[in-house]
Amino acid sequence: MLKYHGRIESTPVMPAVIVVLGLMLFCGTAATTVNASGFALYTHGARELGRINSVVASPEGPVSSFFNPATLSELPENQIEAGAVFIFPSVKFKSASTGKTKETKSQVFFPSTLFGAYHLNDTFTLGIGINSPFGLGTQWPENWEGRYITTNAEMETFLFNPNLAWKVTDTLTLAGGVDFLLGDATFENYISPSFPGAKREFSGNGHGWGHNLGVLWKIKKDLSLGVSYRSGIDLKIEGDVSFSGVPAGVPLQNTGGETTINLPPQIFTGLAYQVNDNLVVEIGGRWEGWSRYKELRIDFDQPVGGESSNITQKNWKDTLTFNTGARYSVDPTLDILLGYLYEDNPVPDDTFEPSVPASEKHMWSIGAAKRFGSVNTAITYLYGKYNDRDKTNSVGDSSANGEYEQNTHMLGMSVNVEF
Repeated sequence: MLKYHGRIESTPVMPAVIVVLGLMLFCGTAATTVNASGFALYTHGARELGRINSVVASPEGPVSSFFNPATLSELPENQIEAGAVFIFPSVKFKSASTGKTKETKSQVFFPSTLFGAYHLNDTFTLGIGINSPFGLGTQWPENWEGRYITTNAEMETFLFNPNLAWKVTDTLTLAGGVDFLLGDATFENYISPSFPGAKREFSGNGHGWGHNLGVLWKIKKDLSLGVSYRSGIDLKIEGDVSFSGVPAGVPLQNTGGETTINLPPQIFTGLAYQVNDNLVVEIGGRWEGWSRYKELRIDFDQPVGGESSNITQKNWKDTLTFNTGARYSVDPTLDILLGYLYEDNPVPDDTFEPSVPASEKHMWSIGAAKRFGSVNTAITYLYGKYNDRDKTNSVGDSSANGEYEQNTHMLGMSVNVEF
């Protein structure tokens, strides 16, 4: 049988105290981060990150339910887990026209998670997850070449996701849940070389609904298959469009505005093999339906410069990601985690622009999980290298054309308590 290595002898704990501490950690941190597969985020759980999310068929803890809620039935105890991932991104631009280089401003993001699992009985397990599944944080210098495209693009999201897993038989579990997504976004850029100091900002917040489904099938005692689906979400954001530095007489007035960001559906798959008592290996993949994201349209409550909306074409494409990860148990209290991932790029050449400088990516991870009584701790380091990307299109009247180079360092930490 595939083994979950988080089980230990329980000691008395105070779950309510852990909940409060987890909420303090979650509410005290930021949810924004850099783009990853567009701007979808998979920074949920240090143990899961240690295997680069190869946990669809062999869970590490309650956070694994984000990738497949059916894995909740495999957890041997009731659990609650809180954690954060510190992300250190870097994007460098080399201009095709001048040869000069610019870098995004130095930033550190730390999206956080709070997950729990409670066994109602031998058949049903209830799970709850609070995390940031989408985010964006790209801030360029105010005087850079592409300032008429973007100087700042930010999006924060918080997902509230209750799930219920039904253990139909000893070998089959089905699960499903509801997604309630809160989000806010800010987009800033300078308007035109004709008005060098004039700047536009859209800022607002909103929400959207979705759902998720999962299945876990134990093909044989040492081989399991997991598949899950998360629906697309239409995040409707209402806010304000404001202008600054506009010369007198130019008809650009502040007004209300709204936009809908079409977030993609996702399918996760995993095939896990228990090599021996100490080693489990999983290979898997992820499909994302980014073709839903055809444009970024901001509709104005009142006409601005004679226009009722501002439309930026996106025409993104669906993507595939492949990953593999392993957990090796050194002893009953210490696990070593390893992972590798290749991620496709959703942004076509003709709409590529620097607010989301996405490209194909390779990522490697290494982590360790240590248990102390009923408390499980984990720490993971990840390095992501993006393929260099050239902007050669007419977005922004060909400004910011040139080469984009980026990489990301991540450090994840989590604490899990069984009760």
